[in-house]
Amino acid sequence: MPQTPNDDASPNTARPTVSVVLPNYNHARFIGAALGALATQTRPPDEIVVVDDGSTDDSIAVIESFAEALPQLRLLRNERNRGVHHTLNRGFAEACGSHVLSSAADDWIEPDFVAHMSDAVAAHPEGRVCSSDYVQYFEAENRRIHHRGDSDLGSWYTDDGTRYFSPDDFRRLLRRGFVWLPANASLIEREALLSIGGFDPRLRWHADWFALYTLAFRHGFTVVPEPLSVFRVAAETYSGTGMRNPQQQEEVCAAIWDKLGEPGFGDIREALLRYPAAMSTFFNPLARLLARRPADWPALPMLARWWLGEVAHGRRPGALRRLTAKFGNRPFSGKVQA
Repeated sequence: MPQTPNDDASPNTARPTVSVVLPNYNHARFIGAALGALATQTRPPDEIVVVDDGSTDDSIAVIESFAEALPQLRLLRNERNRGVHHTLNRGFAEACGSHVLSSAADDWIEPDFVAHMSDAVAAHPEGRVCSSDYVQYFEAENRRIHHRGDSDLGSWYTDDGTRYFSPDDFRRLLRRGFVWLPANASLIEREALLSIGGFDPRLRWHADWFALYTLAFRHGFTVVPEPLSVFRVAAETYSGTGMRNPQQQEEVCAAIWDKLGEPGFGDIREALLRYPAAMSTFFNPLARLLARRPADWPALPMLARWWLGEVAHGRRPGALRRLTAKFGNRPFSGKVQA
């Protein structure tokens, strides 16, 4: 059954206001479509904060051309190129809404995003993260993939419509597999995000994962199983390129592990060790890193037990996973009851 609001709910979420934070760096050819999608929302966002990160193309002219169509648009400009996470964090800090959408200049949201996500937040204010389905747009092929309940990147854990999962529910889901909480498809409570430092630039392409998982472990999350946001997949992206580079990926894993040792994140370190599925996307480089750091060896037995369980269920290694998928044994099939 869907959860009901509890005493953990924040008082400012009953009537959510939405700020879209849109970083931009030399994306003049894309940002017009992103802003155009915001102009067609069935419920307009209360605020649009575009933070330009030192663009040298025609981005500013494109952004300023939307002044009449989007009177709630504010343009901030970094004095120099600072990077995507510094730019996003500036937008989060200067936004006024109770909730923020961390969008991208080359992605877009569907017309009902703000309306449907706001309704879900109002219905379940105890969550700090509200995510819709993950949709990929492969530009080179002009093809979309909507990850539904039959996909590991979709809401495989529910077919009940909009639903809130408590922190305990979230942990039960992670016993089954990875739960995808895409930042570009999520409304995040702004104060809660700021309280954990926003998106830590040291974590690079895993900064949004860390922030959303931290909030979900502590407060749970709400899911709206609708295709409300579209992520553009190009040949070379910031995250894709970095994750394919073993050295860079291990550097990011080291940054994640070091952050888990900082004051204020001990509960997240414990949760990740108990539910390693949360680290599925970078488990192998993390394990290699920890194996070379004797001080971290006590963490390895818990990780090894999870990995062996994945092998037993045909989910690892990758070759075995592909084989089980070929014969129809979907790794994360079935639903977890709250």
